[in-house]
Amino acid sequence: MWKKVLLLALSGAAIQITLLASSGLAYEYADTPTEPADGFFVPKKLTFVEKMPYYVIPNTLKNAPEGSFSPQTVDVIEAEVHWATTGNWWKIHTDFGDRWVKTVPWQIEVPPPATIRLMSETPMYARASEAGGPTAALSPQEVTVVEAEKSWFRQAEMDYNPKRWIKVHTTWLGDQWVHLHLDEIGALLPLDRTVYYPSVYYRSSPHMDYITYQYEGLLTKMFLHQTAEYRSLLGSSYQFDTENGPKWSSAPSMPITSEKKTIKRTQPSPLFVYPDSNVNIITELPPGDLNVVETTLNDDGYSIHEEWFHVKNDQAEGWFSPTYAEPDGTVDDTMTIQLRGHVTGILRYPNTRISLNNGQIGPQTLHPLAAWTAPDGTRWYKIDTFVGQGWIQLDPYQDSIVLKGRENDAQIRSTMRYQGVFYQNDSGIFTFGSESVGKILNGEPHFSASFLAKQYHYDLTGPDMDGWWSLKNKDGYTFQIKADEKTSKTFWNGALANEVNLAASPVATSDAKLPPLLSLSDVRMLLGATTANNDKVVYGDKNVTLSSREYEIAGFNLPATADGNELHLSGLLYENSYLDSGAISSDLQILVKSQNTDDNDLANIHLAKVKQLYGLGYNFGLYDVTLQFPLKPGINHLSLVFQVGKRILDKKDWDVTAPAQN
Repeated sequence: MWKKVLLLALSGAAIQITLLASSGLAYEYADTPTEPADGFFVPKKLTFVEKMPYYVIPNTLKNAPEGSFSPQTVDVIEAEVHWATTGNWWKIHTDFGDRWVKTVPWQIEVPPPATIRLMSETPMYARASEAGGPTAALSPQEVTVVEAEKSWFRQAEMDYNPKRWIKVHTTWLGDQWVHLHLDEIGALLPLDRTVYYPSVYYRSSPHMDYITYQYEGLLTKMFLHQTAEYRSLLGSSYQFDTENGPKWSSAPSMPITSEKKTIKRTQPSPLFVYPDSNVNIITELPPGDLNVVETTLNDDGYSIHEEWFHVKNDQAEGWFSPTYAEPDGTVDDTMTIQLRGHVTGILRYPNTRISLNNGQIGPQTLHPLAAWTAPDGTRWYKIDTFVGQGWIQLDPYQDSIVLKGRENDAQIRSTMRYQGVFYQNDSGIFTFGSESVGKILNGEPHFSASFLAKQYHYDLTGPDMDGWWSLKNKDGYTFQIKADEKTSKTFWNGALANEVNLAASPVATSDAKLPPLLSLSDVRMLLGATTANNDKVVYGDKNVTLSSREYEIAGFNLPATADGNELHLSGLLYENSYLDSGAISSDLQILVKSQNTDDNDLANIHLAKVKQLYGLGYNFGLYDVTLQFPLKPGINHLSLVFQVGKRILDKKDWDVTAPAQN
């Protein structure tokens, strides 16, 4: 039976999704790559040696644990394969359905595999000690495992590949012990495939010397026949045939797959000697069909994903990759781009690292010949230059885009600023150096207003006669808070802007001369802050990360008159969408309202519509911002407001005259 020591009710959490911010980068996802439990690479049994939280999906960043299990042995269904060396997700069977747990090696015990393959002559010992010398030796063969020393799979603190004692069965001496490195506890799997290696270091053994890292030699630009894979807890080695006999490498290579198909191309197609962009181009075929006979993939699992096709046409034979060719699906681009960076590199093909004759250009205004959006969403521009027609990517921190017919658009650009990471001690106190700057209250971090003022560069004054504290920044935004008062006041250039209902009343300190503490929710709202509350840290200390999304706003053309009964404003937003794992970010709001209108009067407040156009790389997206506001005949007293949360970034008051109705 399952010994369930703690069951937590799953609580719903409101998730705000905005057009202006992504959910951030995460290191764990619901589609965690796993393998079925086979008793070797993924053990069929797993023993917890300490209390273990369990989850409905394998993602501690997106859901709280459903409960936890006391130390016990469980049945494994599937899991990630790096359980012996780092954090690992396991899908396990329970009496109330399948669940997920995440472990690190020192939290678990697992049984050894039923068999292992010895790849070299291996001494045997009567007991788990080398003191008395070996009793005999085993030639390379597969052996049956009887048992193993405790924590046999774990690495030592200063040794990546330590030796562990494994008891094996022999027919002539009975059970004996062998002393094996972790990468010698493995299985031999047959292979029969052709692969391509751009370059490969090789050795005569599947086992790496993790002290010297010595190899026998290097092969470059080779098609080779792989015959076996030796897979251990530390990874795999691959055997292939050479003129000097079988050799081994840790590199998996690019497998060649037979596949006959036709690729239709509307652009010229360069053919390479090998499936490798670092080799010569044989020829360039004109637009038309490509007859494919084989395929392969160059994928490092991170930044490189290149499909290659072995083409045999009447005109020529070679390897083609869409990555290293003029892309299909380009569009005419009538916009203007303004380069402000010191140097912009020109590439032969978009989304590659191949320079066009080492070409570079400086700051200037350009009219692109075409544009193309890469599979990752990044926009590329084809331009005519002194070194020929090539492709560039914009620097979203500096460069600008002007859409045709939108020459008066506003240009809005965001940057991320970090205020720091602040750690929580065992008493729930947050410290900054030796200073206590906040604490956990009612389950939520609260921070001192004086600390927040320093980190976000606000002038702090107060309390006034009525107990209000004021925090004012250099841009003209001010907010006031008062201990135990659940309403805050915001101001712009000294004039009252709004009264804001807080998530929690500011908490008074023991010293009346010090300002109160603000909840993390109200830090986001009043300061427009981005926060990450890492209160479920598996490794390390609990902490809160404070940052802010800052905006540079330029170019809004505020007309004095309107042609009709509606005001139209537009702009482009260059939004840095990067967020720390688990971060919550207040989104930018742009609105027009009638002056002196209460913020709760939604009929007289109109928010800008924001639509993503495409990515610009470097975590930036380009967004189209449009805003319409109905006008009444005559003079309309309007306000244009930019805010993040309730923090006002800018506010412009002006009058617009609309024509009288016929």
